[in-house]
Amino acid sequence: MSLVIRDAEPADGLAMGEIHVAAWRSAYAGIMDPEFLARRDPVAVGERWTASLRGDGATGGEPAPWARLVAALDGRVVAMAAIGPARDEESDIPRAQLWMLNSHPDAFGTGAATALHAEVIARLRERGETRAYLWVARDNLRARRFYEREGWAGDGGAHVEELGGVPVAEVRYVRDLCARTR
Repeated sequence: MSLVIRDAEPADGLAMGEIHVAAWRSAYAGIMDPEFLARRDPVAVGERWTASLRGDGATGGEPAPWARLVAALDGRVVAMAAIGPARDEESDIPRAQLWMLNSHPDAFGTGAATALHAEVIARLRERGETRAYLWVARDNLRARRFYEREGWAGDGGAHVEELGGVPVAEVRYVRDLCARTR
């Protein structure tokens, strides 16, 4: 088994769309509207990823990401992550944010997400960041266990994000990037 972590390229866009949709369908089952999840089109999402990775299209006022990474297992892209500056305006939060980390359900248990996460942490450290935060759906227990195992902890921050027309409660996790886990 060969696992490679690298920067995402436009050619990865369609695979990223497949991962994004499959990960959402798995993670948000029972949390989000099932019809919304069923309507998510992996090809359309992938085309948006391709355009974004090429630098095409508007960012919707979002800051540019610092890195978009993928994990390729035996040549197949199976997980993806994005990091960037904080997208929240609170003054007491870290200035670095893990925007997303998604793994295709077929890759659960392969170590791809763990290796990808390790590279995310390394990239943030290389930038000189000492702390980072992320938002995770409160009811996404699998993701919460993953992040907790990787050294993230809830800091009491919470909000409700509307996803697919459904309010989804999210909790904020923070991690000291100087601390080593495991």
